[in-house]
Amino acid sequence: MKSKIDSQQEESNTDNDFSEMSDTQIRRRGPAPKKVVTKNKLPNLERNIPIIIKNNNFVVRTIWTIVMILGFMAVLWAGHIYIIGLVLLTNIGIFKEILGLKRNYEKEVNVKYSPIINWYFFGIATFFCYGKLFQSKLSEYAFRMHILSYILNYHNIITFMLWVAGFLMFTLSLKKGYYRYQFRMFGWTHITLILVVAQSSVMIMNIFEGIVWFILPCSLVITNDIFAYIFGVSFGRTPLIELSPKKTWEGFIGGCFSTLVASFCFAYFLQGSQYLTCPQHQLPFSPFASLTCEIPSVFITTQRFLPFSIFGIDSIYYSDFQLHAMVFSLFTSLVSPFGGFFASGFKRGIKIKDFGDTIPGHGGITDRMDCQILTGMFSYLYLHQIVLPKAVTLGTVLGYVSQLSSNEQQELFEQLKQTLSIVQ
Repeated sequence: MKSKIDSQQEESNTDNDFSEMSDTQIRRRGPAPKKVVTKNKLPNLERNIPIIIKNNNFVVRTIWTIVMILGFMAVLWAGHIYIIGLVLLTNIGIFKEILGLKRNYEKEVNVKYSPIINWYFFGIATFFCYGKLFQSKLSEYAFRMHILSYILNYHNIITFMLWVAGFLMFTLSLKKGYYRYQFRMFGWTHITLILVVAQSSVMIMNIFEGIVWFILPCSLVITNDIFAYIFGVSFGRTPLIELSPKKTWEGFIGGCFSTLVASFCFAYFLQGSQYLTCPQHQLPFSPFASLTCEIPSVFITTQRFLPFSIFGIDSIYYSDFQLHAMVFSLFTSLVSPFGGFFASGFKRGIKIKDFGDTIPGHGGITDRMDCQILTGMFSYLYLHQIVLPKAVTLGTVLGYVSQLSSNEQQELFEQLKQTLSIVQ
């Protein structure tokens, strides 16, 4: 009998014989026996982990999408003051997320007042933006409160002196060895305030001209995002921009045309609600309060004759608001997506996936608002420069009256009384 050692040597010699044999000899003798290698198969659970995680993320994302939509609708119907609160909370979340990208918590242990100073500057920016709101939209309300009227009269100088106080605090807090970090955070804070807080705060001024001017731009951004995704997945072949490899020209163009049509339909349904279209010049704190007014002319549907007949139709009915909505749709389709591209490039530059994890399944608040911020500024400028008539209102008159002295206000009152008595 062969020993175990002899058999092993024989196997090795057989392998060596095959390595030294010519191709002709191998064909005659046949190929070397294949060694059977058994692979350790992964259990089904381990192989399906990526699919399970992906499905869980989809479920979480869907649930929080529904929660956000329902919450947004509830805030809209609660009233203007609650929408202001929502915008303010959004500003706080965006500022916190962007500020956190550059914060170094180890260094802030030795620079104790750095985060306090950053948030102090945020408070000043908010005071400035909201003060402008009261000056332009709520002068009638502020005229009845002496302290508020005094603050608004000297709003600009008060804001500047508050900023100077923050500047002094920052200078006194400078510490050797941390100068570069402190100045970097100082510049980062102010850039964030200018690009984010100032632009998003003008949305509030749109709200007081009618909630519809707040709903329409926001809904069009969402609509364009949805249809661009649908067309991109269904027909996308041509890449649009390197910053977002999944974006395609087919999705971009399809989203644009879909949003254009949707804007005309949205405007038709939204203009029928007085609660959404009526301007507001007060701050009612009671939620879900009704609001009635004389419908502004921009929301009134009128008959418009076509230059030529189409299938026997020579006129159509639509309002100016529907035309303005189509202009909004062009901006939200052609320009607003670049706010998202800008954010994508920024995240790639600092090598992060999301700005935060505030919203489960969606990332941070900034990830959801990157397109809305740019749209809000355009809405404000378009609304106040093109849509609204440049007329003197009671609120603006009372705003100027509040800046007069007591004697001048009394003299104005006497002159008005004489004028009214002559008219009667």
